[in-house]
Amino acid sequence: MKNSRPVILLALGLLLAILAGSSSSRGRAEQADTGPPPVAYVWGSQLTVYYPNQKKIYVYSELGGNCVYAYTLSTPGGPITRENCK
Repeated sequence: MKNSRPVILLALGLLLAILAGSSSSRGRAEQADTGPPPVAYVWGSQLTVYYPNQKKIYVYSELGGNCVYAYTLSTPGGPITRENCK
């Protein structure tokens, strides 16, 4: 009985440390996610990614390729501007 008490206290301490770490990392993850995720669409060898927070659509020449151009959206029915990627 004498030897089992330190083992139980150590196990309890480890459990509390794990629970404290998971609750603090969960709070950080919720803060980082502030909006909807990007939406990707593949058409042949082209990749288009829409970022709702930025209201931008990026068009890539091929999967894993460089950005060719981007569209910036405004209000519904408003102008759409196109710009070349750098």
